[in-house]
Amino acid sequence: MYYNTNGETGIRLSSSWIAAAKQDELILRLFILQPNATFTPDEINEACNRCNRIWPITSIRRAINTLTKHGNLTKTNELRKGKYGKNTHTWKFITQVRTDINDTDTLGQGGDGF
Repeated sequence: MYYNTNGETGIRLSSSWIAAAKQDELILRLFILQPNATFTPDEINEACNRCNRIWPITSIRRAINTLTKHGNLTKTNELRKGKYGKNTHTWKFITQVRTDINDTDTLGQGGDGF
């Protein structure tokens, strides 16, 4: 999700929405590939850089926040040293759980999905 805090319009706004969606998708895929691992925003940023996606850390944090709001990720109590030596929280992928008799996937912690 793109938060239009700078009042973009027209093609610029459309491009920003598309770029944010692609960024969210890549970051979610990084979590899905290692569903039991936890990551700091700095670690996700490094992984994106290895995929030739050079994004500002603020964009990485925005994507993690959006994915958390959608119920795809959860913030953990685990802390690790971040890029500047400060303790940083980690996030983890929320695996899907079966909750009804129709065998339908629903997100582990609710939300509107992604």
